[in-house]
Amino acid sequence: MSRTRKFIESHWLVFAFQGLISLLFGGFVLFTGIKDLRAFATIIGGTLLVLGVIEIFSLFCRKHFGGSLIISLIMVAAEVVIAALLLFFNQKDMTWQLMLVAIYTILRGVLAIIAAFTSMTDKTDRFMWTVCGICGAVIGIVILNAGGFFDKTAFIKFFGTYMMVYGITNLIYSVHNRNELKEEAHKRKTTK
Repeated sequence: MSRTRKFIESHWLVFAFQGLISLLFGGFVLFTGIKDLRAFATIIGGTLLVLGVIEIFSLFCRKHFGGSLIISLIMVAAEVVIAALLLFFNQKDMTWQLMLVAIYTILRGVLAIIAAFTSMTDKTDRFMWTVCGICGAVIGIVILNAGGFFDKTAFIKFFGTYMMVYGITNLIYSVHNRNELKEEAHKRKTTK
């Protein structure tokens, strides 16, 4: 398989780190009893900032700048801007913060679907990222409609669920990429 149409041409560890951070965040949100909306906004902002830094590192470590460059740049911008807004403009009313989280989740979902069909040749990878993208878009729409509800922390838990799905997808993709790299190295070694 040609690696020229890979989602991100950077090292498999990028996906492992993104997966691990997303899983830790999702687990924290789902399995702790925090009810403070400011704490949620700070935790989400910090997580998105870390994911943005990992994505920036990924951009600098690339060997090829294929079609996924635009997708990565959009995600870096979204993660850093939304993280900054959540961290530095944290108000008591969580409605606008939920709207930012919803927009981020929808954007991440749509970009995962686009990446699946434009940057992936492997059918398993394509299916996996499409499902992850659909989950993101649907959960983002659910969160977007949460503005009038009293218990907004429940909708943050939806975001935590999506981050768990995103984390698992990243970890599976990271293992798959690592195995492909090993196979390619073995093929090159045996053909010499």
